[in-house]
Amino acid sequence: MVIPTPRLLLLALFGIIPVVLSGSYVVGLAVAIAWGALCAVLALVDVSLLPSNALLHWERDHEPKLSLATWNRIELRLRNRSNRALTLRVRDAVPDTMRPAGDSGQGVCLPGATWSLIYQVLPARRGDYRFGPPAVRYLGPLGLAWRQRAPRSDGEVKVYPNLMAVRSYESLLRRGRLEEIGLHASRRWGPGTEFERLREYTHDDEFRRINWPATARHHKPIAVDYQVERSQSVLLVLDAGRLMSAAILPGSEVPEVALSRLDYAVNASLLLAFVAQLAGDRVGLLSFADRVTRYLPPRAGRSGFLALTDALYNLAAESIESDFASGLGYLAARNPRRSLAVVFTDLAESEAMAPLVSHVVHLARRHLVLVVTLRDPALQRLALLPTDRSEHVYERAVARRTLDDRQQTLLTLRRQGVLTLDVSANALSASLINRYLEIKARGGL
Repeated sequence: MVIPTPRLLLLALFGIIPVVLSGSYVVGLAVAIAWGALCAVLALVDVSLLPSNALLHWERDHEPKLSLATWNRIELRLRNRSNRALTLRVRDAVPDTMRPAGDSGQGVCLPGATWSLIYQVLPARRGDYRFGPPAVRYLGPLGLAWRQRAPRSDGEVKVYPNLMAVRSYESLLRRGRLEEIGLHASRRWGPGTEFERLREYTHDDEFRRINWPATARHHKPIAVDYQVERSQSVLLVLDAGRLMSAAILPGSEVPEVALSRLDYAVNASLLLAFVAQLAGDRVGLLSFADRVTRYLPPRAGRSGFLALTDALYNLAAESIESDFASGLGYLAARNPRRSLAVVFTDLAESEAMAPLVSHVVHLARRHLVLVVTLRDPALQRLALLPTDRSEHVYERAVARRTLDDRQQTLLTLRRQGVLTLDVSANALSASLINRYLEIKARGGL
């Protein structure tokens, strides 16, 4: 495709002068046609002087796995293998589910050199997507026309849960700065049962920590430290039913994208799985709606973490009610060994939550169960509406009733020995990791 530039249009306008000076309609029409044809020929000659498409190679560079709801770097690169400098404009073809920033640009690529457009995308959904061919325009040497083409540099891309949060955790852990993201130290001396070390007794130690054989050998009080147990099992249980498809805002902050409850649960699950495998624990996964959709038995190490990541990246909520008997019953039947079962779900009215309470309590007879739910800031704002308008009175009453039902369900679970975690979306990952570390430190399993 050939696109005229303002210079060509200005040149065409100059043709008005000989048309006016021609003095007759017939001569003026002939001059106008000849002038227009001359401009068209010049434009075609201009773009014909550009290098052939075979000498202009485009490629797109990015991480093989993009992270959900965070900015990911994309580089669109031109390799100019010709002996001419190129003036160009480009706009990349970003999938509709991604928000681009700086995806268009212009510049000059020298002969035999490389020119790059670096921009970012913010994916709003997990799954498989495809970049389209970018729209590129090359300016002819005479500056009269652009040649537009769409080079074949499209490619598939997978959007995973927030892998950048995992990398950030790993980096901060190495530097001992986990408190920057609201996390406690990942290793603690606690009342575990695995021997760690002997050391001199201090007045702050409990009397039961004294190791009497070592004290007799050293002729002074010696205390023993135990480390938290390893090789335990953590089961991530994700409710992928209708309630988990609702979008929720992350606390009081302005969100970059609106994520579903399931998206937040998947992100938090991934980070918890990474922390657990660093601690030497095995991590398993189960997701369900009206049936079990995915199941991975607990595995340790990096291979288990990667398998879990692949299982989570395209997990989607279904528009159907969740069957807790099917999901939690399947989990209990295949995991007889006591484990930490982290159940991500949402709470509706008390009557609808009776199956959840019943089956979670049954699961808690053998396992340590932690039920994780997200607070809805919009619902909490409705509960605080002033009563100066009739519609506000109704909305406030419904919101308060819903919040009361949630609190009653959580209270019922706690009374039955089930652990609960009810936090805002922006605090979910940090709160969940802290709770896991606390359970490990006190030997809860």
